[in-house]
Amino acid sequence: MDRAWCHGRFPVGSQPRSRLGCVIVLWRVCYAHTSRHSDLFKFADIPYASAPVNTTSLPIAGANGDVYIPVPRRPDAGAVAIPAQPPNSGEAAITGSPAWRAVAWVVPAIVTMAAASVGITGPGLWADELATWGMTGVSWPETWRQLGGTDATLGAYYVFMHLWCAVFGDSDLALRVPSVLAMAGAAAVVGRIGTRLLSARGGLVAGLLFAVLPVTARFAQEARPYAMAVFFAAVATLLLVRLLDGRTFPNGLAYALCLTVLCYVHLIGGLLVVAHGLAVWILQRPMLWRWIRTAVLGIIPVLPLVVLGRRQSAQTSWIEKDPWGAMEHYVQSFFGSALLTGAVLIIGLVGLGRQRASIVGGAVALIPTATLLAVGTMIPLWQQRYILFTVIGWVLLVATALERRGTVVVLAVSACLAAAAIPGQREVRTPAERLQDTKAAVALINRDFRPGDGIVYGLTDRGPGVLNRDIIAHYLPAERRPKDLLVQRPMRTAGYMVASECADVARCLGTTRRIWVLRLGIYPDPIAELDGTKTTVLRRDYTIAGAWQTTGLTIALLQRNGGS
Repeated sequence: MDRAWCHGRFPVGSQPRSRLGCVIVLWRVCYAHTSRHSDLFKFADIPYASAPVNTTSLPIAGANGDVYIPVPRRPDAGAVAIPAQPPNSGEAAITGSPAWRAVAWVVPAIVTMAAASVGITGPGLWADELATWGMTGVSWPETWRQLGGTDATLGAYYVFMHLWCAVFGDSDLALRVPSVLAMAGAAAVVGRIGTRLLSARGGLVAGLLFAVLPVTARFAQEARPYAMAVFFAAVATLLLVRLLDGRTFPNGLAYALCLTVLCYVHLIGGLLVVAHGLAVWILQRPMLWRWIRTAVLGIIPVLPLVVLGRRQSAQTSWIEKDPWGAMEHYVQSFFGSALLTGAVLIIGLVGLGRQRASIVGGAVALIPTATLLAVGTMIPLWQQRYILFTVIGWVLLVATALERRGTVVVLAVSACLAAAAIPGQREVRTPAERLQDTKAAVALINRDFRPGDGIVYGLTDRGPGVLNRDIIAHYLPAERRPKDLLVQRPMRTAGYMVASECADVARCLGTTRRIWVLRLGIYPDPIAELDGTKTTVLRRDYTIAGAWQTTGLTIALLQRNGGS
């Protein structure tokens, strides 16, 4: 039995001479054969019988009818070992030691949090962030009435921020920290996705690229729901990958729940479902109907929000329907600068292919963008920040392209992308990136304020001018605020976000000696084109004593005629 060939001679069709010897020989053959090949096909998508057969290890019948059963030798030192598992198949796709797999998600999370923390309180809250702040200060009954009339699609985010600020306060830092945490969590999940679909190195590359992109820091420092939408989109994509690996019930339930939360955080995030559906159709067509049932389970609870949001479509009426201009702006600045955007898009397109990472990443990157652009030609919906979650797909595509290259190339390209991101990282921390320099505006008013001063706002200015009152209410203490001369019903009361104002402007201004005018937008004439009769009355009774323009805002100080 120690020889390479076991001459277990027994004529075909007759009983073997030694039953014990036959059993031992067959056991050795079966054990050697299955131990070598069973793991190979354990996770394979093809049946075992379709694998190539090594004929040298099969029993051989001699000319006289004797059967010779070869016992495989140990492979030679130079033999090519058969891999135990095929690449990119479920857990088999996770390569590297547990330590490296942990690095792939821990390091991107730390880098994202560190980058987002730099200059987080520098720029002031802009109009949309002030809308978030304003909703944190109203009573719960008023919150429900408010959401019934406006911003119902952001209701879940506003409720969360209301609870958050009740614990941590409503400073600029407190308002922005949830977005920082969400982006850091998203970076960790991106690293995990890359590890499952590529390798630990691929996950680390994807996570770090996500962390250093200026657009990541930009929205990690904004008190709006977009960072949270990125986080839940990343979690949903990770759960989809696990579903593709055959883990159905617990992951399916979590996946459906994650889709629901994503849509309630930001309704347009639901476009991710279209991307996931395409990925499933390409990668696992037999499970398409099972996935559809799971996705529908997650979408059904969102339908009331869709109906309510449709009734409030006036909230997006200010968006222009200009798809070509939107596409040009997307290419120029989506990731932070034209250079960086071009590099990411080109490398990402190189990463397109038949790999699972390419298909999942390509679907997440391209399908929601193309869908929103198409819808934006008919309905005013296109805004780049609405598809921020597609960054997940682009970094996966870049990681896939680099995964095929050597370590030197990966390091060189990664260093170039990080260097290209530096100017954008500086830019996203400037007031210009926030559209309005609210801190500069209130600094001007605070500097020249006198007791008895009043203030007038432009309600129909370019953009959400109705939120100008929030600038003063948030940044100036009560004793340093000019009196709101025209307000009758305050903002966010009786179910109305907009304040109601006095119709008789001259009567309500009274004999106020000095009046500040705060407007959203840049106006060479600070009192031109004001709503109602404001312009007429102010031109007649007041003289412009000073006018200033900051990023996105116009401030003026008016002196009553004949006064000092």
